Amino acid sequence: MLELVFFVQKEDTLYLITNRHVAELTYSHPEYMGATLKECRCEGYENMSEDFIPTTYTSIKIENHGDFVFHSNPNNDIACLKNPKYVKGTSGTITLPIDYALLATKDILDTKVTVCDTVAYPGFPDWYDRKNNTPIFRMGTIASDPRVGYAVNAGDPDSDQIAYEGFSSSGASGSPVFAIQRGFKTGAGISVPNDFYRPVLLIGINAGHFPSKEGHSGISLFYKSSAIIETIESCK
Repeated sequence: MLELVFFVQKEDTLYLITNRHVAELTYSHPEYMGATLKECRCEGYENMSEDFIPTTYTSIKIENHGDFVFHSNPNNDIACLKNPKYVKGTSGTITLPIDYALLATKDILDTKVTVCDTVAYPGFPDWYDRKNNTPIFRMGTIASDPRVGYAVNAGDPDSDQIAYEGFSSSGASGSPVFAIQRGFKTGAGISVPNDFYRPVLLIGINAGHFPSKEGHSGISLFYKSSAIIETIESCK
């Protein structure tokens, strides 16, 4: 199964982040009750040249994949592995993690992110770049109020979902979702409204889409970065 994981660096600690349904098959497929994760292997580029061209491809087998921690709310499809350990004999290191400071807190989500903000997310759908073995980026716009947990049905359990208009498909589970930069930095002599500039932020983890009779509704969902932060903080 080809899905995404990403790494977050907080001070000297590294965290592997993905969806719970990636780390725990029975989370989304109860018919496989009793099945366990046998092997977890991370593949990707660990170095880039000065002009951001990937240079070193590596494959890392994770030894402590049984130590995943899940968000305390089981309706939040988030899994976290603290300080992933590599099996002896596999090469590579993680040299391109996402800085923890890039994750939007609940306060930032409530005050700096809004509907119609543009988001971007990498993924490995069927048409990813197989020649260079790299993901493609897609874009979309936030469709639901990011201050609350989106629910398509009134009786749905509480979760930290946000809906966005965009095409998530197989191969995009676990993708980091970024709110792209809004505005630009200004200097002396330039007058702009408050909150004119907002830097790029990691605001969530992609988790799936809503199907329709036509196949894809055009509405997908991700779980808030504040819930990722809560999962990281719960790791012992």
